[in-house]
Amino acid sequence: MNAYDNAYDDQLPPGRAQEPGPEHAPSRKEDPIDLAASVYEHGWGPEPVAPAPARADAPAEASRPVVSGPVVPEGFLPRPIGPGPSAVREPRGADGPAVVVPGTGAVTAADAPAGPLPAGTAPGGVVRPASFREPGPLDHIGRKAPAYPAEPTDIPAVPGGDLFGALLPDTVVDGGRFGPVTVRAASVRGDGHRYAAECRQDAVLVVRTGELLLVAVADGVGSQSHSHHGSHGILRMLTRQVAQKAETLLAFLRSGAELDFASLTSRLIAEAADQLAEEARKEGRPPKSYSTTLRALLVPADPAVPFRGFVSVGDGGLLRLRGGGWQNLEAAEAAEGGALISTRTDCLPEAYEHARARLITDTRPGDLLVLCTDGLALPLLKEPELQGWLGERWGSEVPGLAEFLWQTQVRVRSYDDDRSVVCLWEAAP
Repeated sequence: MNAYDNAYDDQLPPGRAQEPGPEHAPSRKEDPIDLAASVYEHGWGPEPVAPAPARADAPAEASRPVVSGPVVPEGFLPRPIGPGPSAVREPRGADGPAVVVPGTGAVTAADAPAGPLPAGTAPGGVVRPASFREPGPLDHIGRKAPAYPAEPTDIPAVPGGDLFGALLPDTVVDGGRFGPVTVRAASVRGDGHRYAAECRQDAVLVVRTGELLLVAVADGVGSQSHSHHGSHGILRMLTRQVAQKAETLLAFLRSGAELDFASLTSRLIAEAADQLAEEARKEGRPPKSYSTTLRALLVPADPAVPFRGFVSVGDGGLLRLRGGGWQNLEAAEAAEGGALISTRTDCLPEAYEHARARLITDTRPGDLLVLCTDGLALPLLKEPELQGWLGERWGSEVPGLAEFLWQTQVRVRSYDDDRSVVCLWEAAP
């Protein structure tokens, strides 16, 4: 530990108040291998590079238009993916400097349209989607804000020299397009783990294997010491199994053969669980310490195939947003005794025989499927205000990656677990 660390522990920077934390939160324990120690010392980092002197004999580039002011207006947003208004860059000369629009040359202030900006237009002429809001502190649902700080505090200190846990990022975001769907995915460390300087136990997966898309989430059981190995490991093992049987799975989805699909995916889950248990034993750990839930969707690239394959072990959520209303697609399983959300749940690698698999056969254009761990499923099922907040944003258009990540982190008091979610927007008609 260096002098900087001691100074940081003794006093906060001027003007910064100590952030309060919940009294029941666990305190940090000393880590025998302090992987989070500061490496920033005086003199580190690149020195400023002076601009190269202009060549006296360099010819003037008379062919280029002379531009004053920024070429791209401040606050410019990229064109969003999916339905909804596109981001349009319009030249405006109210502030004087000309703006170059590619392919048109320079535009002077006199040529720019005058008058008030249209609704939804930001300074600089950027037309933004109706749901857009300026980045800022994370929203929270409910009258009272959560007790934990809204942003990460301490870097995780993982005991026992667990390098894998120490290297896990606080947040993961992913997305893209595949056949008829647009995908957004995120996995975020919960407020409780952030406050206790513990690593993220959730995992998320978006992977293409041939003409089949596999998306999945896994929730490591908090009571098990190496469950973060289990959640990430089971996604890796499942990908390997699905890749080997991708053509067969695709044929079952095309024909709507639900029983065949369920039989094959149950075997694949069993194989993946066996490999995960073997990996734990090779590390000298009991397989139970890798306990994790699993939920996955399989989507064909062919837009003519409306069926989606679903498989799960343990709790979590599978919901659909259609016509502005939320539907719980596992309500029937919960009524039959399946634990949708429970303090005790089936976990891999041990409970592979409890895998549930079926086809979603009533997909419509414009639907949104939401696959998530219980960190999001629990508040989304129980808090109508959160249903409305996310439904308003996800039901109108597909957000960009950064905006989607911001939306998934909306906070609800008393819900401080990790949350992982994959959203599939079906192409609009």
